[in-house]
Amino acid sequence: MQQLIDQIRQEERLPDVVSGRCVHEIVEMASCSSCVDVCPQHAWSLDDEALRLDTALCDGCGLCMPACPEGAISIRYEILIGDWEKRKIVLCACEKAGISRKDGAIPCIHIVGTKDILKLYRNGYSEWVVATGRCTECMRNSGAKLSERVDQINSALSVNTITPISYRRLSSCEWQRISSLWVEDHAASRLSRRGFLQGMIEGSLRPTSALFNLHEGETDEYTTPGELLPTKDESTVWPYVPQFDAVQCNGCDACVRLCPHGAIDLNDTGERMYYSVEPQLCSGCGICVDICNAQAISVNKWSKPKHRDVALERMKCSCCGNQVHVPTVSRVRSQQHCRICAQVNHHKNLYQIVE
Repeated sequence: MQQLIDQIRQEERLPDVVSGRCVHEIVEMASCSSCVDVCPQHAWSLDDEALRLDTALCDGCGLCMPACPEGAISIRYEILIGDWEKRKIVLCACEKAGISRKDGAIPCIHIVGTKDILKLYRNGYSEWVVATGRCTECMRNSGAKLSERVDQINSALSVNTITPISYRRLSSCEWQRISSLWVEDHAASRLSRRGFLQGMIEGSLRPTSALFNLHEGETDEYTTPGELLPTKDESTVWPYVPQFDAVQCNGCDACVRLCPHGAIDLNDTGERMYYSVEPQLCSGCGICVDICNAQAISVNKWSKPKHRDVALERMKCSCCGNQVHVPTVSRVRSQQHCRICAQVNHHKNLYQIVE
């Protein structure tokens, strides 16, 4: 019986994958291997045919969740949130921290992603209290850390002099004492991400505590980290910023067509044509970088856009006669060739005698 119980618990900790969100479903040539790189058990593998999960190796640590830029991976884990003396606090603890109370305990605190932090911050939860085991000795100590994500967000908030997020690490005894003040065994209500946000809007969230669900399912609306930032102006530092090299760009529009969230767009007012960059919509998936044959796009992390627009100019290819558009400073424009003809040697004979 115990073996069956352990098997059920293990299956509950296996990741759910929304295949339609994975970048490899969107673009076959996608280079993303975030889940593979961060997995301490090497349970994820990627080859030319498919992305695979070895369920026998997976221990449900959840580190692949925040690593996935498109939120395609999720496991049902919860952290504790609540009010204490008019302060909104988040409690989460590593399961190896020696916590007997399971409310708020998760396999590793580093499975809390940037979007989770920002969603809670937008609803007033600006204090994080955590307890961990010995991270330096843990095999799960790979990839980005929760404290690093908090620091990155705080650096962005400081640009607009917005109140930063407080992050405190306590001993397991101190952490458990605080959590015990909040909840009894059945006091916490479990809320999905959508239910949590809706409850805050309607004012129906219980004033004591609740369990915030880190799970994001297929029916949950996807949001990028940039959309969750509290400010969106010219001074904002964004989590991800697509950047054009206008000289190298050949105006093929592949990035516009394949960007899953419209972070890169083509605009034509009749008088003016240009590419526009909307960094708040970028998820950092890297598709634009992968499909750009001209290597004209990069994605910078936690930075300001150098320019939001790339001016385009219409021209007629001197070889094939097709109407195209390219950046005003593009090397292709100086040749007066479209991107196809620019790669063709027009001085080469159609027929050649090979001896």
